[in-house]
Amino acid sequence: MKNSKLYLIILSTALTSSMALAEPQVTGKLTYESARFTKSGATNGVSTTHDKDIFKNELSARIYIDGDLDALKEGSTYHLELQGYNNDKAVTDNDGHDSYTQRDALREAYVDTSYEDWSIRTGKQQVVWGTADGAKLLDIINPTDFTEMAQNQMEDSRIPVWMINAEKPTEDGGNFQVIISQPKENIFAGLNRNINTSTRSNGAYVYGTGISDTAAIGTDSGHPFTLLGPDSITGKTNGFLNIVPDMGSVATLFGGNFVALGSSNVTGLQNSLLNYFTVAGFTSGATLQQLDDNFAALQRSIGGVASGSETSFTDLNFATGLDVALGGNGDLTVYNSVKDSMTGKAALAYFGNLFGSNLYNSDASLNSAFEYMDRTPFTTFDTFINAKSRYKYDMPTDSDVDYAMKYSNTTKNGINYSLNYAYQFDKNPIIDLYWENDSGTRLTTTKTNITLTDGTKTAKLSMSGIGSAADEAATLVFDQKVKRIHNIGGSFDMAVETDNLGPVVIRGEAVYMKDTYSPVMDRGSLSIGDLPAALTMRKGDRFKYVLGADITALTNMMVSVQFIQDRNLDHIDSNKDWNSETCSASATNCGVYTTDYATMHLTNGFNKAEKNKDFVSLFLSKPFGESGQHRWNNITMFEDTGGRWNRLDVEYTIDDNTIATAEYNKYWGDKNSQFGQLEKSSNIQVGLKYTF
Repeated sequence: MKNSKLYLIILSTALTSSMALAEPQVTGKLTYESARFTKSGATNGVSTTHDKDIFKNELSARIYIDGDLDALKEGSTYHLELQGYNNDKAVTDNDGHDSYTQRDALREAYVDTSYEDWSIRTGKQQVVWGTADGAKLLDIINPTDFTEMAQNQMEDSRIPVWMINAEKPTEDGGNFQVIISQPKENIFAGLNRNINTSTRSNGAYVYGTGISDTAAIGTDSGHPFTLLGPDSITGKTNGFLNIVPDMGSVATLFGGNFVALGSSNVTGLQNSLLNYFTVAGFTSGATLQQLDDNFAALQRSIGGVASGSETSFTDLNFATGLDVALGGNGDLTVYNSVKDSMTGKAALAYFGNLFGSNLYNSDASLNSAFEYMDRTPFTTFDTFINAKSRYKYDMPTDSDVDYAMKYSNTTKNGINYSLNYAYQFDKNPIIDLYWENDSGTRLTTTKTNITLTDGTKTAKLSMSGIGSAADEAATLVFDQKVKRIHNIGGSFDMAVETDNLGPVVIRGEAVYMKDTYSPVMDRGSLSIGDLPAALTMRKGDRFKYVLGADITALTNMMVSVQFIQDRNLDHIDSNKDWNSETCSASATNCGVYTTDYATMHLTNGFNKAEKNKDFVSLFLSKPFGESGQHRWNNITMFEDTGGRWNRLDVEYTIDDNTIATAEYNKYWGDKNSQFGQLEKSSNIQVGLKYTF
């Protein structure tokens, strides 16, 4: 566990003093929770279906140690929160302790002291700014572990970080707060610090053995709360981190010498003709023999090549590659037996089926990698021969810090308000894509414009910077980082007396995010095979706010209604192709738009994000029992794109130390919405909490 020296100075000094741990008060909480699916089916990123299985069997123990630190300064105290954790039903890397997640062994460790009129808390801690139900807007100081979505309580899913948190009263009766904190990112299933960062590549094809598909490494594979967006990055089947090495292996088998300009067996003219053969053309329905005949005719019509002297697929090694893919040994016996009946679409499916990732699906839907690369010429695929991939962390170091400040007060007419500002690293990580060679040098992609015989516009891609070594290949780097942004916000709440509803609490909070980044999909660039240009992160501004009203009904039931909106002030939705021209009628795989980070995926056209994203929530909470010792809560979230989430939880007090819990989480609605995609992750959970 890495901890910044800045955050440890006061804490380490205090806790190493001779009386730092004198007569501590020790309390604790034991929690057991078990959850099972309420629906059968497949969750995101999983090819097999589950029954109503148990997926959580979690046991945690939290120990709280509190004591005085008068040796530091009279009135000073310290607090430690230690956690033991185990979940034997969780997927790999989620079953035990992990630093800076909700499973951290050291949850909190801080010292409270004072200096003049400042109250200072130094150490690992949480600071709560926002109070919205089921959502985080102004709560921007600590990152959040979203690996169980919003099912956990905020105080459990919020990730404590090392910080100096100082507050002082102001002369006008308000409060001023200054925070210097450690920058850490939000955690999502599929995007976390356990991702394998080694270079991923496949072994060479061995006759009779097949491919060593070493790249098929899914991150959090089988996790019940993997969202479509992370799955499209790191998923075993649909993640481009795994698709790219498989695509490189197919490119090798598919030909391997289409780009051989100037070689002895392919003249410059014949090589240029290969630009006209694209994925779409190859999968148009023609048989392999017809494709070969068409290719020969194309050479004759464009280049004046004499009949009988054309270059065939066999000459270009395609037939050998397919012969191997079909189980042959490369002598073309199998290829010759099927070339009159097999279509190009079927041939590409055979290549794709050698691997574990979603390379090509020959059904009618647009849902696989090669289908999105429909205008990519064969010469571009030769640039991808033996392509590799690598996930990289380019995150803040322990010497980097976030800065935040808050002023809060109450007006004369009883309105509580705050003004908040933070200059910090954004909590949501972004992914930058680029190609590099084996030496780690970034490669430059060059586009050569091509207009096909049917008028379709595409481009041939080539990369400069790859060495001459025969085994050197390009590596697509997925570079995770966070960027500094300005968060400017505030909150208010006030009570309004009404005749019919009694006192109504009106509240709200808002944050303006300047220079934050959003993912932008360029379908035209993806169509021609330019992967780094296909998904880029664009700087822009966002404005998020929530307005809520709380009342008490039926004697003691709290009713809370919220409207939440996330406005992307620099939303992109352009009918432009990769070359900035207007998308043509024939280029259906085209357009540049802001995509939805949570739902973008191969299976939904890389879902377009809304300019204004709206949620409405209804929260109910009511005690029950003779003395109100028990309580039930219910929150329902309505997503404007059709997603729904409802959580009903009950706490039943058995005695002063023991509480039984039950919880039902139901997700439903549009499968391409934030909540609807988790329908098969709906679950029921029971638990027991014991405090001492």
